[in-house]
Amino acid sequence: MSLPLEHWRELWQLTVPQWQRLAGEAVPLELAPRAQLWRPGSCPDEVILVRAGLLKTVFVSEEGRHYIKEFFWQGDAFFSYHSHLSGTPTPYCLEAQESCSLYVFSLKRLLSFAAKDPAWQLVYLRLLETQLRFKEEKEFLLLTQGPEARYLLFQRRNADLVRRLPDHQIAAYLGISPISLSRIKRRLNKG
Repeated sequence: MSLPLEHWRELWQLTVPQWQRLAGEAVPLELAPRAQLWRPGSCPDEVILVRAGLLKTVFVSEEGRHYIKEFFWQGDAFFSYHSHLSGTPTPYCLEAQESCSLYVFSLKRLLSFAAKDPAWQLVYLRLLETQLRFKEEKEFLLLTQGPEARYLLFQRRNADLVRRLPDHQIAAYLGISPISLSRIKRRLNKG
């Protein structure tokens, strides 16, 4: 089931008049699996609200190796933090892992509302805080945990994702090889 646009108004604690300023500009968008909304080198200027489905941001090395930066699923709201904060093109793509139903609206419009209305400033701040929290958690995972502990923590925090993702993508997110993940899973299943 897809989330209604109203979900984010309630989440962000906006009044109906505040929300209506932007809600009328939110464009529904459907993506097929593997469709890319952002490409490396682009400068995305949209806020994405995920009604249904699963997306991922992916870095591809010069050697062709894929590194999954982040997953986004139903209920998430985000924008290209890298491009917005640095003023430079994004180095990663945003790709649909599954069929996705989204709402998309202009980040510039959100910022123009935030310049005049503290409620929208709070929305912008919440978006940044959420991203910072994800970054802190992933940094902790990658810097302090070995491959097996990373997988167990990912599995515990994201049981639904583990069922929805192929192992090679979980490995790409955890910064390990698919072979290492296979060995970890085999070892865990034995013990």
